[in-house]
Amino acid sequence: MFGFSLTKLVVLIVVVGLVLVLFRFIGQRTAVPTAARAKPKVKSPDETSAFDTEYDAESDTFVVRDEKNQDK
Repeated sequence: MFGFSLTKLVVLIVVVGLVLVLFRFIGQRTAVPTAARAKPKVKSPDETSAFDTEYDAESDTFVVRDEKNQDK
């Protein structure tokens, strides 16, 4: 049962090969296309969500400078 034989080794190699081919197939189907990851979308200045902040010593945090820039 636990001895080595040519048949068992061939079956083992075939099973390992099939598993590798299956993983490659699944990886190709779920991979992001190269064109989609090549150029990330750059936001225009109107779409940025950065705020001007300043250090507030009283609360020991950074706060937004202008009230008009805060999200509602």
